[in-house]
Amino acid sequence: MQAMQHENEHEDQGPKPRGIFNKIKPEEDRFEMWAKIAIALAVLMLVTYGVALLKLGKPSVVAHATIIPMLGMLTLPMAFWGLLRTLFQPPVIRRTRTIGFGALLVVGMLGNRPVMSAPVSTEDYATAVRFELPFNGRWVTLAGGQERETNYHATTAMMRWGYDFAPLVDGSRFEGDGSKLEQHHCFGAPVYAPAAGEVVRAVGSEVDQIPGEFDPVSVLGNHVILRVAEGEYLFLAHLKRGSLKVSGGDVVEAGQQVAECGNSGRTYTPHLHVHLQNSPEVPIAESLPLYFENYLADGEAVERGMPVGSPDVETQVGEIVERQEPWPAAEASAAADAEEAAEANEAAEAEEATEGEVADEAALADEQADEQVDEPADDAAE
Repeated sequence: MQAMQHENEHEDQGPKPRGIFNKIKPEEDRFEMWAKIAIALAVLMLVTYGVALLKLGKPSVVAHATIIPMLGMLTLPMAFWGLLRTLFQPPVIRRTRTIGFGALLVVGMLGNRPVMSAPVSTEDYATAVRFELPFNGRWVTLAGGQERETNYHATTAMMRWGYDFAPLVDGSRFEGDGSKLEQHHCFGAPVYAPAAGEVVRAVGSEVDQIPGEFDPVSVLGNHVILRVAEGEYLFLAHLKRGSLKVSGGDVVEAGQQVAECGNSGRTYTPHLHVHLQNSPEVPIAESLPLYFENYLADGEAVERGMPVGSPDVETQVGEIVERQEPWPAAEASAAADAEEAAEANEAAEAEEATEGEVADEAALADEQADEQVDEPADDAAE
């Protein structure tokens, strides 16, 4: 009897199978490899965020634009790894695993860059260049301004103060259902240099996307980069294929037509993208605050300001802006077109008159020939 009791006590003291929710002794609760890596990622993420928030220029841009999103992308595979270990290595509830998943939560939340505007060191930069709207007529501001709510570019360092514009006719950006490029008022609209500068890059061979589709590789599409001052580069992007009127090295004046609006690059519908940055390089650069002068915003005169985009992603109807006076280059172009048309009409009228004279001469010659034929016949009859 005593032997049986001793045997039962020995069995009770032996190892028992662990259930899913059984507790584990603290000395046995060691960090698994996935949890160690998760903690390391969280620490690295916090350090990277610190570098970005210090606004150190290029280091902060690299941290914000590349390292933070790369770390964020690792959250899902790491969470899957941790979940597998948790399910197949009971008990589920462990202090070390809770810490590991908490670290992944931090990495995932901070890895979502749109939660904050791009931390750039150029917030207080003031340019001496005067910029005016690069188009004529009434255009709606799709994206623009200081805040993320009205400017989705704000989360990207090189486009922090970028703009998207599209012309508005009778309250609409296009005719019909907008499924064709030609239905959009922006497609083919003249684009003018908003300031004088030197063309440092001009790309015009990329195809225009069908509305509703976009190029996942090319961000800017066809574009022109103007060096408007030392360390200041103005970008005009999503231009129409084959419409560029300038090339690298050209010096342009403010108001000179440089291209036409298109739908090339990473864009769903035809529009004009404009932004100013401190380098011609993409994407490691910092955006510069871009203000326009002498324009109307929703009918009100603005001496100098930032057109504000729409807080509604669906409608994308922000401030409606237009130049107070059309670009002189546009007026000269219109006058030249009218003169060319008049000359063409005169040439056509002159050609018609010449053809008429030739026809009259031919008819007269035919009549004279008929008379000469009739005269011998009459003589023979006599």
